[in-house]
Amino acid sequence: MRYLCLLAASLYLPIAGAAAVIFDCPRVIDIEQTSRTVDQTWQLVADSDLPPASLATIAVYTQHPSDGGNLVPDHIEKFDQSQVTTWRLPPDSAPYWMACVYTQSRILLAKPIPADAMQCRLTESLHAQQASGVIAFVCE
Repeated sequence: MRYLCLLAASLYLPIAGAAAVIFDCPRVIDIEQTSRTVDQTWQLVADSDLPPASLATIAVYTQHPSDGGNLVPDHIEKFDQSQVTTWRLPPDSAPYWMACVYTQSRILLAKPIPADAMQCRLTESLHAQQASGVIAFVCE
């Protein structure tokens, strides 16, 4: 019940003009790895005991994530079992981007944030009661 209240609170962003956009990152992704090792004396072996890449957090960027520009949050508020991270998005000529960040991986899944969004909020579990800890990510 407490998570539902926190989720509802995180979805309410008192900003007029922009419709709320909820980004729903895949919780787990299947990654196929390869190596560019040129030394043919080594054999590439997949470790089947490693868990799949699971959602760790969400990051906001000032440009496409491949170009860097990880945006520092403006505010982090902690509650008993969760925290809400807020990024304010001042108008910019380049679109802001969000990226799903995964454990066991260097892969990000990224999408542009709508140009009329003025802020984004990430709500995360502090006690890892959800597999990834991410509860919601909303931009408005």
